[in-house]
Amino acid sequence: MKVVIMLFTLTMFVFSSRSQEYQYVSFPDSNSVWSEYYWSSESPAVYNKFALFNEDTLINGITYKKLFHTANHSSITPENSSCIGGIREDSLNRVFASISIGGFVTPETQEILLYDFNLNEGDTIRRYISDKVTANFSADFLVVEDIDTIEINNSTRKVFSFLNYPWTRWIEGIGNAQGLAFPSGDLTTGGDNSELICMHQNDTLMYFNDEYEGCVPQFVIDNVAILPNYEIKVYPNPVYGGSVHFENLQFETFELYDAHGQLTRKNTIHGSTKFVLDASELTPGIYTYRLITIGLIPTQGKLIVQ
Repeated sequence: MKVVIMLFTLTMFVFSSRSQEYQYVSFPDSNSVWSEYYWSSESPAVYNKFALFNEDTLINGITYKKLFHTANHSSITPENSSCIGGIREDSLNRVFASISIGGFVTPETQEILLYDFNLNEGDTIRRYISDKVTANFSADFLVVEDIDTIEINNSTRKVFSFLNYPWTRWIEGIGNAQGLAFPSGDLTTGGDNSELICMHQNDTLMYFNDEYEGCVPQFVIDNVAILPNYEIKVYPNPVYGGSVHFENLQFETFELYDAHGQLTRKNTIHGSTKFVLDASELTPGIYTYRLITIGLIPTQGKLIVQ
């Protein structure tokens, strides 16, 4: 069933002019569900649901709210999910996590700082990337470029954007538009990626990514994610100027990003099985292309321009 109520969307930010006095909205600690998609260049995509059911747990002597997870289910309950660790918020509006899920692992002896909603423009925060095998961390830094506000259900909330990762958004009281536990920024180890589709709190829709038909995508049938398996032909790659041919397409939009994550090309390709990219004016380097269809996980890959 298509969701027609769009309280907040990823692609249509409507920022307020501080029409009411700002008051910080705490991160949820109960009765909250995040619906998102996770995919990797090395493994099939997964429809994830995360939830806080107002249960506590102790990890290394610290109290967290239990975080539950289930995969490829249209709903999440304590019976069909498992506890994967916990989330907590401190008095400084910082959100910490100690979890283990998919390719993103927090060792039991270490927690990570997911969000800091007390940052100012120009501040930096570590961005963690975990190694799938050893669970060791590498890190770089997010730089806060802009902090704006948006009205959600009669509350004013901050929205954080980042200079070096412009597609990342932190929404106060909701989390990361790339996914609740996603470590922000570019692709993680192994080419992992994720998108937050919906977030509910107390059964109220607080966030909706309108690139999808609904909170449960149309290809999740009987709790099984049915995903396309397109074998895209891309040639020549590397390309030495001239044109790049994309064939066997069943997508609506083509996007090309440079090494800094900046969108350099965007074309509508609906109804076409082939697309030709003029690469003659592209600066030599490594680019990422994304082929997008509403309601389905984007197909992406690397294009080398020499």
